[in-house]
Amino acid sequence: MCSMQLSDLDPNREWHDIDPVLFNRIAEEVFPKASVVGLSCGAELLVNPDFGTYLELLYRADVPVREVVTNGILLSPENISIILESPPTSLFVSIDGATPSTHAEIRGGADLDLITANMKALVFERDRRGNKYPMLSFSVTLQKKNFMELPDIVRLARAVGAVSVGTVPLVPYEGLDLTGETIDPASPAVSEQIRLASSIAADLGLIFNPPYPPASNGEVSCPYLKNWIYIDPDGRINPCPYWDTAEPLGNLNSLSFNEIWEGPAYQDLRNRIWQGVFTGNCAVCPEISGRFSNEISKC
Repeated sequence: MCSMQLSDLDPNREWHDIDPVLFNRIAEEVFPKASVVGLSCGAELLVNPDFGTYLELLYRADVPVREVVTNGILLSPENISIILESPPTSLFVSIDGATPSTHAEIRGGADLDLITANMKALVFERDRRGNKYPMLSFSVTLQKKNFMELPDIVRLARAVGAVSVGTVPLVPYEGLDLTGETIDPASPAVSEQIRLASSIAADLGLIFNPPYPPASNGEVSCPYLKNWIYIDPDGRINPCPYWDTAEPLGNLNSLSFNEIWEGPAYQDLRNRIWQGVFTGNCAVCPEISGRFSNEISKC
């Protein structure tokens, strides 16, 4: 379901880790301007052999909110120790089922029991060291296969020591044939499970973040354009997680961050959005349109 799967299906794609020189440039030019930095979006940080170095650079940059997303499979004792040496403030684990069978079906056979044990080990070792961070959270991609399990996912979060559960609806990317799995968070069946999960979270003392609300009252605005950027391992800058990566707004290997942020491509996009002209992926963005079954191009 992740857009990274499109690259896995591309026989001409060669995976590689981000160049340390590029990462250092990001740390120098972008981190000082940021209030939130996430080191992963779609990709798995823990497969990068230098992830501990990058965590340390982020930690030393003193960015207020430092986030990592992982599928939890590689939370080994060794990797837990590396994480706790330069802890992010939040560690999100992608959990898409309350039962091993559902989680495995959605996430390519991933072992929920192993991941649960790894999360408990992280919390235990963090607390043993007397650390506050990272705070553990769940990230749930809601779809037809799992929305009925959402209340039990919240209970699982409490059982492993997580502090919050965040949810987003499945976004169907072109080429993955997933439009049949999308849900509408406002539908009666789904909204009831969201209501139950929210109530259970409140009773258990957890933070519950429901899916983003659909656009209403004819008012549309981009929640990303003003404050967010997404940088891929090749240094290409995109304005949001739904953007067609075949059309980046700049590349840090050839331009500085300020040149890109203040450059003509960004200015043109800002002007179009401010004028209410939505084209390309913006026209079908679920956070703007409130539609959840439109396929999005993500080359």
